This record gives sequence, structure tokens and C-alpha cells, in this order.
Amino acid sequence: MSGGARNTKAKKPKPPAGSVAFCSSPVVDNYWAPVEHLQPIPPVPEGGVLPFGPAGMTLGATGPQRLLVGGSNIGFRLANTAPATEAKARRLNWTVLERLIRLTKEGRGLHPEGLKRINLKQLPPGKHRGVTFPIPTNPAIYSLEITIQNGRGRLLGRYGQYIRVVDRLVNVGITLSAYDKLAPGSYVESCFENHGTATVTPTGTSLEHLEYGTWRPVVVGPQYSPAQSPIQRTLGPGEAEKIATLVPPNAKPGLYKLNATGTTELGEPVALVAEFGVS
Repeated sequence: MSGGARNTKAKKPKPPAGSVAFCSSPVVDNYWAPVEHLQPIPPVPEGGVLPFGPAGMTLGATGPQRLLVGGSNIGFRLANTAPATEAKARRLNWTVLERLIRLTKEGRGLHPEGLKRINLKQLPPGKHRGVTFPIPTNPAIYSLEITIQNGRGRLLGRYGQYIRVVDRLVNVGITLSAYDKLAPGSYVESCFENHGTATVTPTGTSLEHLEYGTWRPVVVGPQYSPAQSPIQRTLGPGEAEKIATLVPPNAKPGLYKLNATGTTELGEPVALVAEFGVS
């Protein structure tokens, strides 16, 4: 479901392979997978410091990186981080080209989306120059590259990155580490899974017990605190988080229900349900 909250019941997980710990991987859906097999582009130097040119010249990417939900503006920016008190800027005489190309999933170029050029004679300390491209909201993969040449046309540097644009999707799920024979006083471990592209923050869990055909809340008293392990983080596209919820020591045998809640970055509520048995 795109653009709205989606509630779903738990599905029993597949048997774990080997000795992989439950919910040990932070990624359940790799939205970056279509890009991983493409030909690498030299990334921006670490810290943005260029290995050529005067001291203080840096290069940085502007706008969102990697996975974009909807459109935005992206590009590169050259900056002179030398102290602004320096008397005179060194002459650069650089030709800076930025190219944006939309690709197929196989990494073949469809057509250029944009080409921009800067003739950079000099860049005073404390100043910056850059260009950006508008990225459409339609799902696609883009390559963004920048090349810098000196006045004689010799290539000084080439850097770039891939960007994948995806539709916004709210889709969450939950699995349990065990579905039956949980002991009173133990913790039921759940994996809160964000299968969509919208950002989701888990907010809490609660338990219910099936009594004579009616689900009734399970009260975990102060003597049993903490009832739930701390929720560590907001989940980005395809990420998961393990949450442990206490089964009270005085829990009666029978069928229980774990309720997990969360909210999206737009404040939309999400709710998940998983049933398990206590022996």
C-alpha cells in the first residue's frame, strides 16, 4: 500500500540457516541491491579533501544520498575551506562538468538527464560553487558524476555516486523467535520489520491473553519491570529491530497475542499482531 499505513499479521519465519541469531541482520529488504552490481564510480575522497589543487579545496555531495523516496535536488559543491583571512585566492582555471544519467536496472544508460559546466577561474577562501539537478519522483536509478580538468584539458579528478529513486511505501511486518511453549518469566523476542520505504519508528509492545474466547490485556506490574527492551532506533527502508517483551512470571498457560505499534515519519500509525503460546 503506497502512501498509507498497513497493518498485517505475523507470518511464521522460515527455519534459520546455520546458527544465525534471530533478527541479527539490520536489513530485511535490500533496496540498494539493484545498484550493487553496477560498475563502481570513484567516490568523493574521504573528508572531501581533493588530492590536487591548493590546500583547503574540498568536494562534497549536496542533497539526499543513495535511496530517495520521491524527488529532490542533488549535486556536488566545491568549497575553499582555507581561512577567509588569506590575502589572495590562488588561480585555478578549472573546467568542472557534472553529468546526470538515468539508467536501466542492468546499468545501461537510457539518456542523459542533464549536463552542467562551471569555468572556475578561482575560488576565494570561505566561498563555494556548485550545481544541482532536480530529480523526478518516478522510480529510477541515476548516476551523478563530476569531472575536473585543468586549463590544458588534463583530467584532475573524476568522482560520482549512484542514486535510486523509489515510491513511498508503508509496509511493516513482525516475526517471533518462538511461537509456542514460552515459559512464564521469559521474554518473547519479536523482529519489527520495515519492508517499505517510509521511515518507521517502533513505539511499544503489549500483551493480551485469550480467556474464554475474549482477548484481555496482560498487566505487567512494576515488580516485573522492565516489560520491554528499549527501542533503539528509527527504521529506514528495509530495516529491522529486535524487541524483547516480558511474559510475566505469573502468566497462565494458554494463547497470547503480542501487539506492536509504531509511527511513520508522517505520523501515520502502524500496528502489528503475532500470536504465541505459553506453557
